[in-house]
Amino acid sequence: MPALETTASRRALLRGLLGGGALVAAAPLLAACGSDDDEESSSASAAGLTTVTCQLGWKKLTQFGGHFAALKNGYFEAEGIDAKFVSGGPNIDPVSVVTSGQADIGDANGSDIMLSVSKNIPIKAFATIYQSTPNALMSLEDNPATTLADLAGKKVGLPNTERPLLTAMLTRAGVDPETVEMVPVGTDPSVLSSKQVDAYIGYGTQQGLSLRSAGVPVTITYFSQLGNPDYGNALFATTETLESKKDALIRWLRADIKGWDYFVKNPEEIAEYTWEQYHNETGAVLEDERASAKAAVPLITSADTDKHGLMWVDQAAFEKVYELYQTAGLIEAPVDYADVLTTEILLGAGATA
Repeated sequence: MPALETTASRRALLRGLLGGGALVAAAPLLAACGSDDDEESSSASAAGLTTVTCQLGWKKLTQFGGHFAALKNGYFEAEGIDAKFVSGGPNIDPVSVVTSGQADIGDANGSDIMLSVSKNIPIKAFATIYQSTPNALMSLEDNPATTLADLAGKKVGLPNTERPLLTAMLTRAGVDPETVEMVPVGTDPSVLSSKQVDAYIGYGTQQGLSLRSAGVPVTITYFSQLGNPDYGNALFATTETLESKKDALIRWLRADIKGWDYFVKNPEEIAEYTWEQYHNETGAVLEDERASAKAAVPLITSADTDKHGLMWVDQAAFEKVYELYQTAGLIEAPVDYADVLTTEILLGAGATA
């Protein structure tokens, strides 16, 4: 077991779930782009391209493969866009980065965007990568926890940022949150394989599959199976940016949708491309990236995407999440959904109403 746990730990530490944390200072963020980016931006300006910068919620893994497919295939450039993607990490809060003007676009769970809006933070979702969040409840097969009721009397490892959401889900399911011991952990799922916790919350498409590839018998139950319709990696911008850079965002999204369509049709190819481009930065394992890409496809597609097109966002999903948080007493003020999301950019990019 120790060897398996070491392998799983190494992989998970390099890939993990979006963690909470304070905004990094502007200087380190800009330094991450480097002088090469400055030179590319100058070249892009000379070529008449419009720069759009996206702050990723985590590192450059296949989780974001559709973005990189659009870069690889020249979709952004064809739309006159110089697309920049800045790596995220445990100490980077995309909402703070975007609202401070350091990036035009960020990504976050739909619920995080709604909670931000309820606190009068002027951001709005305009598309989403995942129709169902990759967040999942994971447990060992010899001690399964596949329902919220199963968590009563058990110890659950999760990032602090996920505590409010789990509290809401438990309350909605009729389980007293006080009966569940919530242990704050990082992005290393070896706390589950070493049985320090009975269950673990992270990305099923990443931590869960990395445990399985290391030989750990783990069950993966996605949040959508637990009654949570939250969007994963929903794209947002400030209301000001949505107005002032509307045309550029439409062109950016049109290219990005093409990238995600390519990803859905060619997940392993884009996993390999992503690994080739960024594994020196992320430490990703190619085998895990391939598995993650294939597992992501059914979370990216849905009945809504069949009807409207990829990356669609709908008010009904936010309403259900609002009810979830309201049940747990985590949000009280009414929310104007016109402030939470817009489909204007999607429709401009070619989505069907």
